[in-house]
Amino acid sequence: MIKIGLTGGIASGKSVVTQYLRELGAPVFDADAASRRAVAKGAPGLQQVLQVLGPEFATPDGNLDRPRVAAKVFHDQAARKKLEAVIHKIVWQEAAAFMEQAAAQGSRVVFLDVPLLIECGWQNQVDQVWLVSLPREEQVRRAMLRDGASAAQVEARIGAQLSLEAKKKFADLVIDNSGSLGNTKKQVAAAWAKLQAGKL
Repeated sequence: MIKIGLTGGIASGKSVVTQYLRELGAPVFDADAASRRAVAKGAPGLQQVLQVLGPEFATPDGNLDRPRVAAKVFHDQAARKKLEAVIHKIVWQEAAAFMEQAAAQGSRVVFLDVPLLIECGWQNQVDQVWLVSLPREEQVRRAMLRDGASAAQVEARIGAQLSLEAKKKFADLVIDNSGSLGNTKKQVAAAWAKLQAGKL
């Protein structure tokens, strides 16, 4: 089974690509959803995170205080690395189970939708890396529209990740999402057809 890591940056259009891949019949693992489940109320991962950061990072009703955690890890790299070590381990275990299930169902290809694929070093765990890319100015514009954020806020978030240009060095396929939705779908459909034919 071919394992493909799908990645991109903030507002690069990765969700559009994953939605279309699912429409084409591809099994897609959502790492963001898995990371949210990992620290949900009552989850073992939440207890592990609170052991690392401290009990004050829980809300009175027993959920993770996400704004407080975000503020902490944005300025404290050591805390961020500890937090990521806990969450990444749980997410990878879930990804492994997902791939096992896909293989059992006869899937020849599986996609792992991981925003921080390269930052985590998970490009070494997959057979191919697909990158959804667009120019930085367009990335900032779309993120501002989507999130109601200022240019400075978006630039700070983009700056906390590896740039799309840097990620291109790891990519086996770059999907250019700077044009129309139809154009993006056309690229994905062509790559999917090549995969099915064993040519990619």
